[in-house]
Amino acid sequence: MASIPKESIERLLFLRREMDRLFRDFFHSDSDEGAAVELAADIPVDVFETPEEIVIEVELPGLRREDLELSVLRDILIIEGRKPRPQPPSDSRYLCMERSYGAFRRVVELPGAGDMQNLKARFQAGVLSVRLPRIRERRGQKRKVAIE
Repeated sequence: MASIPKESIERLLFLRREMDRLFRDFFHSDSDEGAAVELAADIPVDVFETPEEIVIEVELPGLRREDLELSVLRDILIIEGRKPRPQPPSDSRYLCMERSYGAFRRVVELPGAGDMQNLKARFQAGVLSVRLPRIRERRGQKRKVAIE
């Protein structure tokens, strides 16, 4: 399979960011609900697995641990929080504003092979890392069943 030149990928990523910004500006809402929908699209998430665990990494630059809430519902990880808008000096005006602020919510569906009871989360240097130990395969293992 032929590889795509790096320059082409960079142009596509730039185009995607610009299209996202255009849609965000067009549908911008001052309500918290609109902001949550707006910010969720901007939160990059990586999910990968190793033989021992499933790892979810989320980039959340500029946030503090206190700004985040993490919860699990069945096999869904819910990441919520609020990114406060900084107050510029009163005699200033924006010439360009691309960063997003306000409430956000990101939902990540987790694979069924993870041990939801023993997941661990860590927030360091603007990256939330959630580690979910794998449930060991049980297929093919014989176990006794009590007969009533």
